[in-house]
Amino acid sequence: MLLLDGTIVNIAIPSILEDFRTGFSEVEWVMNAYLLVFAVLLITSGRLGDLYGRKRLFMSGLLVFSLASLACGLSPDVRWLIGFRALQGFGGSMMMPATLSIIAAVFPPQERGMAMGIWGGVTGIAVAVGPTLGGLIIEIASWPYIFLVNVPVGMLVLVFAWKVIPESKDPSSVRQIDYLGVVAISASLFALTFALIEGQNYGWTSTVILGLFAAAAVGLGIFVLVERRQTEPLMQLSLFRSRTFTTANISGLILTFGMMGVFFLLPIFFQAILGYSAIKAGLLMTPLAGVVVFAAPASGWLSDRIGSRWLISGGMLIAALGFFLTRQAMSLDGGWGPLVIPFMISGFGIGIVMAPMTSAVMASAPVEKAGSASGVLSTMRQLGSVLGIAVMGAVLQNRAVAYLGSAVSEKFDAAPFIPAAVKQQIVDAATSAVTNMGEMRAGGGSMGQPPAAVKDMLAQAPPQAAALLQEIFSRDLIMGEFVQAMKTTFFASMIVLVAGSLVALLIRSHVPKAGATVETAAVDDATGHRADLDGTFPASAPRDGREAVERAG
Repeated sequence: MLLLDGTIVNIAIPSILEDFRTGFSEVEWVMNAYLLVFAVLLITSGRLGDLYGRKRLFMSGLLVFSLASLACGLSPDVRWLIGFRALQGFGGSMMMPATLSIIAAVFPPQERGMAMGIWGGVTGIAVAVGPTLGGLIIEIASWPYIFLVNVPVGMLVLVFAWKVIPESKDPSSVRQIDYLGVVAISASLFALTFALIEGQNYGWTSTVILGLFAAAAVGLGIFVLVERRQTEPLMQLSLFRSRTFTTANISGLILTFGMMGVFFLLPIFFQAILGYSAIKAGLLMTPLAGVVVFAAPASGWLSDRIGSRWLISGGMLIAALGFFLTRQAMSLDGGWGPLVIPFMISGFGIGIVMAPMTSAVMASAPVEKAGSASGVLSTMRQLGSVLGIAVMGAVLQNRAVAYLGSAVSEKFDAAPFIPAAVKQQIVDAATSAVTNMGEMRAGGGSMGQPPAAVKDMLAQAPPQAAALLQEIFSRDLIMGEFVQAMKTTFFASMIVLVAGSLVALLIRSHVPKAGATVETAAVDDATGHRADLDGTFPASAPRDGREAVERAG
């Protein structure tokens, strides 16, 4: 339900753009307001679940999420929608860490990989099926119902959770919340996200944007300093002494960075560029879902036997290959057929990464710190989504403006009779079409019709100039350059996934070696460190913990 909501909104982006007559950066905020609050509060929520009960936290979050969904569906304008999406993220942040903690508490270690595989399969389905379900809802009703449908579903889940889910806590938890850490990381991530989303509007070298990037770096540094001095920190930095824990979390961030950045762009490509309906655009992404359904549980089973390293690394390479083939198949007139196989390859790569990544993280952390570990993992994933949408959106806007501006300027080389000031006005109107797509779609401009101001200019222009303006604002020119910008953006996503594949090679196996037992591999030292399940401790773990493992063996 949570991850479905995080992706189902993608397919509604063109409709929200048109309905609210808004710009590209505003719909990025519709996505990222939810994801940013979700990411920032996940660790705190995991901590609260350890202290006061994971079932209690899950049910409270479900209630907030359902009420916020109702408010989203009734939003009168895009600003209200952004605010209520943030409230949705608050409710979601209370639910997500509790799910992994409950799994870790209920299932024994030898069955946890399969359980995580099923969880990963559901996650993959939510990510992939979201656009399809969203398209169906928009086609039958309208985009507000993608939020309103959460209300009855949420109430049913609330009743089910009350009757079925057992309560669990961390009895060793100290009743202290790191509020200073929450403020520091929240400010840092907000500054970074704002700079990435609004950089095209303010100018990438403007004082505001450069100041925000600097503030994000300073805020992150303050957060680390605060955490080192806290008795009970927001983020257990000691968990990062495990190489497996660190690299698996980084892999999670990288996967969602590349994945969500692409998922954010595909509905725009299908609807705004190719002119497909919402339901057709959603159905075209169905091949992703079908492959993920089978790949995720199978990879969870495999991770219990061969470890996570090669599954994560290979899966990211396969996903990168799928995105590369998708990029090659994207064109104005190519149709949807050539995209089916690339989508299936991408879905297979994504599916075989999710469960092994989760298993590697949870196996490298003490069971009593499962809430903190799952909070870190979920935060890294959601942070990857935030950054993926923000960075890919920034690359897309920047390249679209640059490519279209260059193409329009070339057209003017054949029209020296047009004054320079008028040329610049037309260039600005053309490039704004790709960043203010809501206004353009509302006026029919997404399919090649010029904005109203340019239409007035056309009516007064001589025949030669009018023909040139019609060519400049033609569908082939504007949308053709937009497709080229999208291909550049896909290339950036591919590079990130290849880098993630290399990072994943640093993960140690969580499967015991021959002759070892799960209990031996999972011995914790006095400070709460946990050996990676190949029987080794991180180099920074205290010697007495390593000796404990040796004595246990």
